Amino acid sequence: MTTLQKLRHVVVGVGANIFFLHKAALAQLPEAELVGVADINPASGQPRAEELGVPFYLDHQTMLAELKPDVTSVITPHPSHAPIAIDAFNAGSHVLVEKPIAVHVGEADQMIAAAEANDRLLAVNFQHRFRPEVMAIHKLLHEGGLGQILRVTVVEPWHRTAIYFRNAGWRGTWRGEGGGVLMNQAPHGIDLICFLLGMPRRVSAWTRTVHHAIETEDAITAMLEWEGGALGTVYMSTVEAGERRMEITGTAGTLRLGESTITYERYEPDLFEHIATSQNPFGSPARVAATLAIDPQGGPSGQAAADSVGAVAGHDAVYRNFYDAILHGAPIRCDGRQGRYALELANAMLYSSQTNAPVEMPLDREGYAALLTKLQNR
Repeated sequence: MTTLQKLRHVVVGVGANIFFLHKAALAQLPEAELVGVADINPASGQPRAEELGVPFYLDHQTMLAELKPDVTSVITPHPSHAPIAIDAFNAGSHVLVEKPIAVHVGEADQMIAAAEANDRLLAVNFQHRFRPEVMAIHKLLHEGGLGQILRVTVVEPWHRTAIYFRNAGWRGTWRGEGGGVLMNQAPHGIDLICFLLGMPRRVSAWTRTVHHAIETEDAITAMLEWEGGALGTVYMSTVEAGERRMEITGTAGTLRLGESTITYERYEPDLFEHIATSQNPFGSPARVAATLAIDPQGGPSGQAAADSVGAVAGHDAVYRNFYDAILHGAPIRCDGRQGRYALELANAMLYSSQTNAPVEMPLDREGYAALLTKLQNR
């Protein structure tokens, strides 16, 4: 018989609304032993600590020093992600951080460096990477199933009301979030762009504050260009309502991913072949409905991440993957370097809009940090 290895786990930001998802995920891990929680707000944090039966700390550094955890979850507002994560790495802990990884990409660089310097692991909570249909699309694209990618279109309405911003004064501020829709609602969609298609080489974007009474943007339109010539458009907003969707078109077919639907059509023959060989000046290739093979066991270690197309993969898949990485050396589905992509692209969109110029990737770290400081101090 073997003894189950337990990892001492702490949470920073236990008072956050999203904590219930992390709590449920930890409950699914027999290897996890929650030993302490911290929050700067005792009114929300202390009752949760009592409910959990663990010590409560106002200061995460004291908690790290006294409890010496193996794993730290950081679920605070994102401007504090980098300093807390770096403190945890320096205390010898692995770190799972909520999205986005940080506020600007230079901070993400520092987090990755601190993890590597301390030989610790860093994971970012992008749970949509674990959705079976997303994994199926990833496999299709990387096997060339859509041929040469021509176009990517992403539309993401994330409707929010005025009270959403009034209930948390840090939302929609440069100091509190470092941006608006791009830093709060959009990271999951931006991460899927990077996960499925890789980082664009050039970005042009326009941010606007259309309606909400906030400092930052509530709408963004961007144009993307990839190294291979593919072009993309992105629209995200907290003003508009509707279904979030992504469409990817290549020379061999088109794939549309909605919130609860997925459509896949193949071109017969390939567009480039049809263009070269068809004798009809106006003819199009046949569009054939196809089925995308979706493995319901799409999560790590064979764990089902979602029950159906459109079901949101849970935090449990992220936690299971991270614990498997720590204990058994499994690859992390979204480590620090992967998690940095979405932040860098969001930063590039803001930088392009603020400077009214296209942005070449990788993003100018110093230039963006200076811009953000200016926005925070105006």
